Amino acid sequence: MIIAAISVLLTGLVLFFICLPLIYRKVPMNDLYGFRIPAAFKSEQSWYDINAYSGRKMAGWSWLISASGAAGFFVPTKYFLAYTIGSTATTLFAVGIPIFQTYRWIRRK
Repeated sequence: MIIAAISVLLTGLVLFFICLPLIYRKVPMNDLYGFRIPAAFKSEQSWYDINAYSGRKMAGWSWLISASGAAGFFVPTKYFLAYTIGSTATTLFAVGIPIFQTYRWIRRK
């Protein structure tokens, strides 16, 4: 149970720290790291704008993942399966929502 909680907590923290260079526009256009969609590759300005926006959204939602991990330290062992399912759903939700928000923002832009 503790390993699952630590894993989820670290997932949220790693996601947050991975987003920081995107937020601060430190990641140049590349093929490996960032929100890599055709609209982002139109120009350098588009790349930085889209990645800064998606980085802010993803960093914000990553705290929900971290909170889910921290909650795992207080869940009784008999609820391990429910915690695992819930934290997995929370992680998918917290990653999916900012992706959706970014696509919606790009369409409005």
